[in-house]
Amino acid sequence: MTPAPRLRFSHIGIHVHDMKRMVEFYTGLLGLEETDRGKLPLPGEPEIVFLSADPAEHHQIALVEGRRDGGIEAGVVNQLSFHVENLAELRRVKQAAEARGVERFMPLSHGRGWSLYFPDPEGNGIECFVDTPWHVRQPVVDPLDLSLSDEEILRQTEETYRDTPDFEPMEDWRAALAKRIEKRWSD
Repeated sequence: MTPAPRLRFSHIGIHVHDMKRMVEFYTGLLGLEETDRGKLPLPGEPEIVFLSADPAEHHQIALVEGRRDGGIEAGVVNQLSFHVENLAELRRVKQAAEARGVERFMPLSHGRGWSLYFPDPEGNGIECFVDTPWHVRQPVVDPLDLSLSDEEILRQTEETYRDTPDFEPMEDWRAALAKRIEKRWSD
């Protein structure tokens, strides 16, 4: 059996009713900083807002419009997300999930990360991802071909996003976020 991958918990996605109220709660009361916002290319184009209090994490919480009521079947939690070290490890996650019977996968490029989405045995969303060297304004949802070499994926990603707004080295983006977070706590 394929060994379990080494994961590091990253963030959670939550479906919400009232985006403004939820953003105000998490930024005002808990001190998170809004890092990105936009419309997802899904039916109804739901808004997504990314929040973080850690410059090493683009987002620790993703708030997504479209919460339905109805108990446990309503889908309040959008996903649980985990960092992996590199693209080889992301491919091993897929192999390990396949060995455990997972059949549905959605590999995506977000420009700032390469992700593999799949359900757990009860249908909860799991995302495993690798950071890219760049920040790309979110949301970005493009196909990712994990059969390509690491070098091809890296080259393709840079070529695709380098002319988009806010494209910059990730360390520059993190430094700017660290200043915004520090300012929030020093005011």
